[in-house]
Amino acid sequence: MKMTFIAAAVATTLMAAPALADCAADLAKVEEAMKTVKLDEATAKKATELTEKAKAAMAAADEAACTASSKELLTLVGM
Repeated sequence: MKMTFIAAAVATTLMAAPALADCAADLAKVEEAMKTVKLDEATAKKATELTEKAKAAMAAADEAACTASSKELLTLVGM
C-alpha cells in the first residue's frame, strides 16, 4: 500500500514538472522582453501583477494558473 502511494506521488510530480518548466521558460521570455518593450503605465502594472501571479502559482505547483498567467503575459508583451 505504501509503495503504491509513493509511486503515485512520484509519477504525479514527474508529470507536473515539465509543465511547470514550460511556465518558468515563458516567464524568462517575458522578463527578457520587458527589458526592450515599451509599455504604458497601466499595461506595465498589469504585466507586473500577472508576473507575480504566475510566480505564486508556480511556487504552489498550480500548473493551470501558471500557464494561464504566462500566456496572458506573452500576449501582453507582444509575443
